[in-house]
Amino acid sequence: MTEPQTNTDHVTNSSPVSGFSGPDKPSYDDYARCVHCGLCLNHCPTYKLWGLEADSPRGRIRQMVLVDQGRLPLGETFVKHIDQCLDCRACETACPSGVEYGKLVEAARAQIEQNYRRPLFSRLVRDLVFRRLLPYPNRIAIVARVLGIYQRSGVQALARATGILYLLGLADRERLLPPIDRQFFFSQLGRTYPAVGPRRARVALFAGCIAQVSFSALHDATIRVLTANGCEVVVPAGQICCGALAAHAGVRDTARSLAHVNLDVFLRDDFDAVITNAAGCGSTLKEYEQLFPEGAEDHAKAHAFRKKMRDVTEFLADLGLSAPLASLPLRVHPWRSGTCQTHPSWSNTCLGWLCHS
Repeated sequence: MTEPQTNTDHVTNSSPVSGFSGPDKPSYDDYARCVHCGLCLNHCPTYKLWGLEADSPRGRIRQMVLVDQGRLPLGETFVKHIDQCLDCRACETACPSGVEYGKLVEAARAQIEQNYRRPLFSRLVRDLVFRRLLPYPNRIAIVARVLGIYQRSGVQALARATGILYLLGLADRERLLPPIDRQFFFSQLGRTYPAVGPRRARVALFAGCIAQVSFSALHDATIRVLTANGCEVVVPAGQICCGALAAHAGVRDTARSLAHVNLDVFLRDDFDAVITNAAGCGSTLKEYEQLFPEGAEDHAKAHAFRKKMRDVTEFLADLGLSAPLASLPLRVHPWRSGTCQTHPSWSNTCLGWLCHS
């Protein structure tokens, strides 16, 4: 005699109706490629941390299958395990079957976004970040200026010293806050930087969103390296956030809107390549096709865009360096057994540092 099911998140066989509906459903052809071999397990940070099958790539794929078959509700348990995935894709490089796990987990999150009602606070925060902040460069600049004042005025030091961040539960998150630039890169949009010497290529720089308020120096360095190697660099005006964060979180409508704008901006002129210096942006920019159905105009645009999308190191490796390289008075010290051979007191901290000594 079987006992009645009291937990609605338990697997049941009573409903043949798929728990997935609407657009952006995980594809059977994609998750059927998983053979559950387990080679992904040692590469998954959440599985290594908790040791739970449900928090491994193959475990999450299995849950997607069950939801699609109507044997597992799209409920709190499913949402918890899918949300806890870092979407780092470390499992993809270990998979012998070539499972596109990132594509699957983002589609599952899109289904959660459409079919699951999160707690009120979570809904408000997600709406604020993904729909009302990241798509708007002016709003990003305003928030960044406020954070810059917080960091440089002494308020940050005071908040950390008093422990109020711990009381508010914000200490760990606040430590992740990057330093805010004094000058934002937004002012460089629309500019063209000429090549040094004969022009070898004409490229467009994708500047991103957060990078324009926290990593302006990286953009400046990227432009210097490209121009020094014979590239004319255009920073197109009108470009906005790549949509990576929204796509990773399952907010596909916002990701599609951002992609639509960027495709129009970067395809309206002729470039040899579109350059990014951020791996997170680059992975999504190269996957814009996944946001649009085949046959759609934007899907065709995304296909053309993908052919030109390059990480700066990838592009320069193909183009070849022409600028003279200056030597630096630095060397990598040998390291083994957790001890720096030059600085023994740095035991367990030196991993082959570059230093002047």
